[in-house]
Amino acid sequence: MDLDGKVLFITGAARGLGAETARRAHARGARVALVGRTLATLQVLADELGSGAAAFEADVTSAENLRRAADDAIATFGGIDVIVANAGIAPPSHTVATIAPDAFEHTVEVDLLGQWRTVRAALPSVLERRGHVLLVGSIYAFFNGVLAAPYAVSKAGVEQLARALRVELAPHGVTAGIAYLGFIDTDLANDAFADEAAAAVRRAVPGIFTKEMTVGAAADAVLDAIERRAARVSAPGWVRPLLAMRSLTTSVMDDVLLHNRGVQAAITRAETAARQTDS
Repeated sequence: MDLDGKVLFITGAARGLGAETARRAHARGARVALVGRTLATLQVLADELGSGAAAFEADVTSAENLRRAADDAIATFGGIDVIVANAGIAPPSHTVATIAPDAFEHTVEVDLLGQWRTVRAALPSVLERRGHVLLVGSIYAFFNGVLAAPYAVSKAGVEQLARALRVELAPHGVTAGIAYLGFIDTDLANDAFADEAAAAVRRAVPGIFTKEMTVGAAADAVLDAIERRAARVSAPGWVRPLLAMRSLTTSVMDDVLLHNRGVQAAITRAETAARQTDS
């Protein structure tokens, strides 16, 4: 798919990966519908990019908001060729036993159901234009989600959504894929690992797996996948072999975390801190 002249509908476009994907897509000649919760921030990016960029306010927890944003994008650009379902949040670093139910469910609401709502809202136009759907996933689709269970649950669900879409859309000439991305140097990752318990879990894993890649490298991986209409793309380079050996690597990873004293201590600290907050 040549991106020149194509319309990309990008959620979570105000900052981080979404904003950088928009910048680089626009540089390749694409027109970009910037979708997010804060219109003023999106408008700054739209003004920066100039012609071929427009901002649309929508919260991915609202199907109505997303339908309106998709309709407005179609009215502005004439249609949508590519969906980039990118909006996401990180949960607090708590265990399943101590996380506030609302926090767990809100993470799933944004990170999984938000992607489903994004696809559903913009899909009619993508079907008409035989376009592509790209879901932004994560290594947490197969990494152990200790102290980040709702995020891992969501990304595992996103993986299954992408697989189903790939098959269901094929008869219509539409393709779909998922990006398995490692840690990216964004506010989302930095905020998550600012918590000492999360940082302890990170230290228990070999550094190659937690080293952050630049947001530019992640955005290039996403756009290259769209241009190839790829079923899957991964970045950085070490993710691909782990995906290929996931039945082995996931069981080894679980065992390592299960017997790591630092991780067990981090879990205890996280639970103690959560209980003290509740009291």
